[in-house]
Amino acid sequence: MVAVENVSTIYVKLENRPGAIARAAKALADHRINVDAISLETVGSGGFARIVTPKAREGVEALRSLGIESYESPAILVSLPNRPGELSRAAHDIAAGGLNVEGMITTQDGRLVLRTSDNDRAAQILKKL
Repeated sequence: MVAVENVSTIYVKLENRPGAIARAAKALADHRINVDAISLETVGSGGFARIVTPKAREGVEALRSLGIESYESPAILVSLPNRPGELSRAAHDIAAGGLNVEGMITTQDGRLVLRTSDNDRAAQILKKL
């Protein structure tokens, strides 16, 4: 059986320019907020980061205090076995349940952080693997 738990992440809108992620990271560091995982993408003049931290609410407040647009976003933390085919099986079962994977990050310890079109249903599906 796969272990699944609910987590909160931070969605951060950033400008695509030098120093943007450094400014956001400093805001978190100044508030003693650890980053467990992060993804960053840019498109044109903008971009976004998704940050996994146990202090998501505090992180949003720290970022907003500097005028950095950010939101708390629910996700699920999934511990799949570390062997070939497990991600394929999980993704297939989520899709077979009519759900869309909208975001995915891996943590340093190999767990997946997933944001889906219905996290509660995705958790139920994944717990059966």
